[in-house]
Order: sequence, then structure tokens, then C-alpha cells
Amino acid sequence: MIRKNTSLIVLPLVCFLTAAAFFSFCEGLYATEVRYEPTWESLAQHSTPKWFEDAVFGIYFHWGIYSAPGQGLFYGMHMYRKGSGTYNYHIEHYGDPCTEFGYKDFIPMFKAEKWDPNRWAELFENAGADFAGPCAEHHDGFSMWDTQYNKYNAMDMGPHRDIVGEMLEAIRAHDMKTVTTFHHSRNWTHFMYGRRLCPKGVGVNNPEYADLYGPIHEPEEGLFKNIETTPGYQEKYADKIIEVIDKYRPDQVWLEDLFPRFIDTDKYVKPMLAHYFNRAENWGKEVMVTHKHNDLPLSCSEMDHEQGWGEKAAPQPQRWQADVSLPGCGWAYSSGTNMTDEEIDSGANKLVDSIVSRISKNGVTLLSLTPKGDGTIPVYQVKMLNKLGDWMDVNKVALYGADWRIPSEAGTLRFTEKGPYLYAIDLAKPNAGEVIPGVTPVEGSEIRMLGCDKPLTWRQAGADVVIDKIPDPLPCDYAWIFKIQVRGESN
Repeated sequence: MIRKNTSLIVLPLVCFLTAAAFFSFCEGLYATEVRYEPTWESLAQHSTPKWFEDAVFGIYFHWGIYSAPGQGLFYGMHMYRKGSGTYNYHIEHYGDPCTEFGYKDFIPMFKAEKWDPNRWAELFENAGADFAGPCAEHHDGFSMWDTQYNKYNAMDMGPHRDIVGEMLEAIRAHDMKTVTTFHHSRNWTHFMYGRRLCPKGVGVNNPEYADLYGPIHEPEEGLFKNIETTPGYQEKYADKIIEVIDKYRPDQVWLEDLFPRFIDTDKYVKPMLAHYFNRAENWGKEVMVTHKHNDLPLSCSEMDHEQGWGEKAAPQPQRWQADVSLPGCGWAYSSGTNMTDEEIDSGANKLVDSIVSRISKNGVTLLSLTPKGDGTIPVYQVKMLNKLGDWMDVNKVALYGADWRIPSEAGTLRFTEKGPYLYAIDLAKPNAGEVIPGVTPVEGSEIRMLGCDKPLTWRQAGADVVIDKIPDPLPCDYAWIFKIQVRGESN
């Protein structure tokens, strides 16, 4: 082991180093201790963290330059798409995107002057989140941390703050795990309409702005057609992620759209994963990587289903994740979106139901918020999260650290198991005579509804349980949970 041999080198140097320099030196030596090699066989030693196996949901947010115009996540792409609604909007409000007002010109408008990371972290914690974090860089190429690899970053421009660093620090202070998400592999194609629209050397095609818009190249036929990125582009992609890993130590790294045609797997992806896992070993942290599509083997990563696409109907043996926007919201702030109290309540109901359904199938939910450019979260989103938190205060015990079972559902019922208890979760408002099929409680045991002090009146009807009387009033507004003992305490 390298750790044993390094003592001979370290001891003579101790008296010549300050304490800070000594620990920094040691960290560098420890980082050379390698458990994971950049091969799929070696990376397969990595296992899913216990904290993620237990987790119910997390929160992240799409926040960046695109938040300033307030017209959605892909404004920077479609503002150059001549004839589109976004292009026409931009012409009317800002002028020609190539010669008068380009995407880069929104950076001074993205000020985040009202941003308070501690208030955000408190909101996430009160909603019941187990982990949280920022979108570190989206397709638009603007880095939300203090980076040496991109002059277009939130520390040097716009907010002039280290968004990633401050946010992760606040999240940890509220006892949650952290996530950083990376989407910049697609920076190569994000401004393809601008490459077609702008003259040579102008706007998107000006090499001075390549850090933001990506290297100048012939535009592709489409987002995923005939893509051939350069080695320099790929190396910079990996360098940014490794920098965030080393500076901020996130518990989860989510990588969107690796695709071999964007990033070379052998040269950059495998070494990056090995670096992350080895660093985590030295830190004593359980970490994980999530991906979309089939970009990575499940032997060393977890699947993420964007907006729930591709979710399986039955429970999956390996823990998985779905990142979703809040009901009624897009992926980034849109000034045209608002909600009535009734719509907020309906959204919270849908949110609870989807979280419960995923947990019953061994899935975790990652919610996306859409903050404004000034650093505030829209009121309707705050209200929806508060309603989610009220529900979690009563019912999260049935979800956190729970096991899935087969069958995982029956009609409007979803099931989890935890210790000797089965939790039957009804997504519909229960009525007297509620039938819970295929359940035989321990003889003499009680059945309770979470949030109620008194046991329920029930009877066995063949292989089913019938609840004769439902509490009035009900303890919460959505997804009511019956706690049923189905095994002895020692089992």
C-alpha cells in the first residue's frame, strides 16, 4: 500500500512545512492511492451509497444566464432560430441576436442580487429533501462556480459569486447530501442555429466568445447528427467536472448526454469516474454517478430517467432516479408561468403521488426548481414545496429507508415495507370499507393511519384487509398511509 511507504517521505518534511501545507501535501500523497482503475471491470467494484438507498427525493435547480430573459431553458438556442417565436420575441425586445444583442449580453442582467443560499437550503430541508444542489453548467456553457477553465463563470461575471461552492456549503449545513449536475457536453450543438445565422467572425461565430458558445465549427444537421467534437473540447469537459469534484466534493455527480460522439469514453469518462471514486475513498465519502440513456454501465452508476421517461412499470432491483420539473413548471424560469392556490394544491398532490409511486418501485425523485435571475424562487414554487413538506412531516417515515415489494401496487394503492411493517399508501381519498388486498396482519396487531393517534377498526376478509372506519378528519391532504404489522418484531 502506498500509504505505508509514504511515511518515510513525510516525516523528514514535517518540520519544514506549516500545518496547512503539511495536510495539503498529505492529501496529494493519499490521492495517489488507487483502488479504482479506468476500466469498467475495476469501476464495477463501486456500489450504490447507503444514503441513496435510503433517500426519498432531492432538489436541484436550473439557474443561469437563461433565467435573465425569463423565457425558458432553451432561450439561448432558439433566439437564433430565425422564424421561431423565441427569435421574434428577441428581435422585438432586444434586437438582432448576431449584431445587436447576443446571448452573452444577458450575463450582466443575471445578477442574483437577492440570492440567499441559506434560505434556499432551509426551504429544501423543510420540504423533506434528502439531497440537493445546483446545475453546475448547462448546455449554454456558463459555469456556475469559480473555475480556471472558463472565463464565462458566475464568479467573474454576472452574480460575481461562487454559486456551486456557496450552495453546497449551505446544503451541508442543513444536514443534506449534495448533488451537482453537468449538461455541458451538448454545448457543442446548443448554438447550432446561431452558427448558421451569424456571419463569419460575428456573434456566435466570433472566436473571442468560444469559451461560452463552444469552438467554432460547421453547424450540425441536428442535435445528435454527424457530431464530431474535438479532443480539446472533450478534455475541457472532463477538466471542469474534475475541478468541481476536487473543490467541492459532491455526493452525487449527474452527467447528462455523454454519448461517445460527444465525449470519448476511454480517454475521458473512465478516468474521470476512477478519479472521483478514488478521491471519495480518500475522503471517506459514499459517492455516486447518475446518467441518462445507456451512457454508462449500471455496474458503476445509477440510471436517471429525465421527466420520468423510460420508467419501468415494475420495481427495479437497482436503485434509480428520475429528475422531473415541478408540476406546471418548465425546466427554467418563465415569466409567463403563475399558479392559483388551486393549481398549487393540485401540483403538490401530483408531486406526492409521483414520489410515492417511484419509491414503491425502488426509485428516487430529483425535483427541479426554476429560480429567477435575481436569486428568488417564485412564490408558487415555494408554496408547493411547503405543502410537500407538510405531507412529508407526517408520512416520510413510510418512504425513507423502506424496501419495495412485489406487487408494488394495487389500483390506487402503493406499497412499501420497513421492518415488520407494510405501508399501504392510497393515492385516492379512502372511504369506509377500504380494501387492502393480499395482506394478513399479525394476529392481535393494530392498524393505524399515519398522523392519527387511535388504531383503526378493521377485519380480515379472506386474503384481504377491510378498514371499516376511516379517520375524520383525515390527517393530511394527499396519499393516506395505513401502517400494518405483517411480521413479528424480531423478524
